[in-house]
Amino acid sequence: MEDVTLAHAKDHLEELFERASKGEDVRISDPKLGTIKLQPVSASGGPYPAPIFGVMAGKADLTLEQALEPLTEDELAWLSGETSP
Repeated sequence: MEDVTLAHAKDHLEELFERASKGEDVRISDPKLGTIKLQPVSASGGPYPAPIFGVMAGKADLTLEQALEPLTEDELAWLSGETSP
């Protein structure tokens, strides 16, 4: 792991970016702002895996008409917390 100053990072950002993208640990330090670690994120752009659309297709036994029906009094009471399941 290499520690570099903020001034050095400003002048050599492309190099540091390339090194971090290859897995090298790079820390950038500044007396006023503190220290950060430069590291790549996953391919999906965040800490979570990319969603897989359609993974639940065909798993629910619910028609469109059933989904659009109004809730019953029991269902409304359960959702509001008035009764337990």
